[in-house]
Amino acid sequence: MRQMETSSELLLETSFIWHEINVGDLIRLEADLEVDGVPQLRSASQYEVLAKLSPAPSHQVFVVQSDITAELVQVYPFLISSYDNRTSPTCLM
Repeated sequence: MRQMETSSELLLETSFIWHEINVGDLIRLEADLEVDGVPQLRSASQYEVLAKLSPAPSHQVFVVQSDITAELVQVYPFLISSYDNRTSPTCLM
């Protein structure tokens, strides 16, 4: 029963993060990210969200560009430790 509650909490948190972060916002990861043993992203860096993909309801990812390989990398919401919403400048007249 406890595992089901934990899974539900994770899904809820992931959904919240997915809706809160927009293209252009900055994200930071919980830990360094490697793909097939090759470093892709560093937890000490912030990455601009270039796109949001949701090919299935439970498969949502953000796309950022690696500062290590210059490749586009998919980041799952549960890997994000913090984010910074960029506000668009307001036009004062």
